[in-house]
Amino acid sequence: MKKLLIIMLITTGATAGDLIYLNGFENTGLVSGTVSGLSSTGLEVELSSSSMTETLVIEQNGGFVFSLQVMVGASWNLTVTTQPNNPTPQNCIITPASGVMPAGGDDTISIVCGNVQNNWDEMNWDQGQWQ
Repeated sequence: MKKLLIIMLITTGATAGDLIYLNGFENTGLVSGTVSGLSSTGLEVELSSSSMTETLVIEQNGGFVFSLQVMVGASWNLTVTTQPNNPTPQNCIITPASGVMPAGGDDTISIVCGNVQNNWDEMNWDQGQWQ
């Protein structure tokens, strides 16, 4: 069967739209994307799918990839478990924060971070950044 597949690939040629898998014909994919606006440390994002979870600490802008293999067709969810806060508190938003794993993985995730503004009239003085 492998010889037939190799002969077919050689004679027909692989195109950019063809899915090439690491170990043959895997039915899993990775969740990945980009982070922008991050200027503080401490950002932690959790990926959950089925009964599995992985937490990723992201320290800089740019690309990220979770190593957790998600089954094609399975739902996944991303959550910011810890917002960045050193030296300046930031709030990060994930888009999209959930989805269903397509063949080939999902690399469309965007995490955008921005500084938290403290308005004197919107917070209890004993909470948040006023302490």
